[in-house]
Amino acid sequence: MLGRLEAIAAKASRILWAKFEEGWGARVLRDKGDDVTREIDVEMEEYIYRALRSSFEGGLLIAEEGGPYRWGDERYVFVLDPLDGSLNYALGIPIFAISLAGGRLRSNTLDDLEYGVLAVPYAGSLYSVGPGTGAMLNGSPISRRDKPANVALVAAGEGVPGELFAKLVGKGLKIRSLGCSSVELLMTALGAAAAYVDIRGKLRALDVAASLLLGKALGLYYVIYGDYSLDARGISIIAGERSLVDELRGLRGGG
Repeated sequence: MLGRLEAIAAKASRILWAKFEEGWGARVLRDKGDDVTREIDVEMEEYIYRALRSSFEGGLLIAEEGGPYRWGDERYVFVLDPLDGSLNYALGIPIFAISLAGGRLRSNTLDDLEYGVLAVPYAGSLYSVGPGTGAMLNGSPISRRDKPANVALVAAGEGVPGELFAKLVGKGLKIRSLGCSSVELLMTALGAAAAYVDIRGKLRALDVAASLLLGKALGLYYVIYGDYSLDARGISIIAGERSLVDELRGLRGGG
């Protein structure tokens, strides 16, 4: 499965980057309140769905914009964010990614997922992981830094307590936000940041499914608040060094 997912994501990444360089696809088709659907979101989702359908005899695809998509005997399940960081894309900021994960459909939870691919077009990077492979970048093994950088990647917004920022700054961490949750979580897993914090209650499982799989392979410690189902909405995540995560989770009410 992993090789087929890598091939699909790699080709989709090249298409997405070409569209970005052309300046195509930023037009808003639907306003969903706290989010919007753009032309490029729909095009990439439909492309990846067609590619999955032609590569696997049966499947269920849970995706950002449409679906669920079902075909054949639905033996496999896939979760897809065809463009994580679509606002960055629309603003001309080249930090966005394609997140795709899959596995055998059993419990309809994150535990079903065994294979993950995260494509980062601007860097030409394809991160992947599967049973027995470990985390890889463009086919070569990667590992977590011995000492993480003194950076915390934090999603700011309504309901995020000022105490969170004060605690992080008090520990000497510089606060940044990339506007792309899957990349931020992966960078934390690699040690490019000491923590990733999004406690707004706005994430979907599909936003970070591939990065969570990569994180597990890299030894990342994290806490998820909310539903563990594959179509979960409104979840929050705190990830990073165990001692720091345990301190920060108190700001979210424990759990």
